[in-house]
Amino acid sequence: MIVEIIILFIISFLVKKKYLDKGKLGERSVSKRLKRLDKNKYKVINDVILKTSRGTSQIDHLVVSNYGIFVIETKNYQGWIVGGENADNWQQIIYNKKNFFRNPIKQNYGHIKAIEENLKVNNKIEYISIIVFMNRCDLKVNTTTPVVYVYDLLKEIYKYKKHVLSEEEVKITYKMLLKANKNSMYMRWKHLINVKNNMKKY
Repeated sequence: MIVEIIILFIISFLVKKKYLDKGKLGERSVSKRLKRLDKNKYKVINDVILKTSRGTSQIDHLVVSNYGIFVIETKNYQGWIVGGENADNWQQIIYNKKNFFRNPIKQNYGHIKAIEENLKVNNKIEYISIIVFMNRCDLKVNTTTPVVYVYDLLKEIYKYKKHVLSEEEVKITYKMLLKANKNSMYMRWKHLINVKNNMKKY
């Protein structure tokens, strides 16, 4: 049993080190921005892991508000970022070298479905998908979903002014998401293994 636990820790560390270090730096940058939001109007949850019928779903940031739920996916890439709304994959281009990665809009759509699966209640909730890139890349994308640099994130959030949730609904939704969040060491390990397996497809 002890040996198995040690192996799990080693696998978790290696996967996280290889694939997620840069991502975590980007997430921390976004988290700092989100702290500037009015806490009375916006309820922020960072680094959410939800159980789903297909396994787990890790969401970088959720912001619950009267205006809906902002579902934020963070990417920390450099170079040119090329992609479209409905493409399966996007491209990172650095000195004519191309690297492909999953379309973050489709990735975030999966996150929204995971939230819906966990909430199971309010059909009138508006989900606002936002993809955030760090400032060190050059975005060349064609999308209707907001794809912004980190310095434009708050400006994008403030665009939404229509109330779709009451104060009570915001409180209930926020509490439900906090309860659904399974961000434990074990669940994080399971999710990291899922990430590693999915990366083999790209």
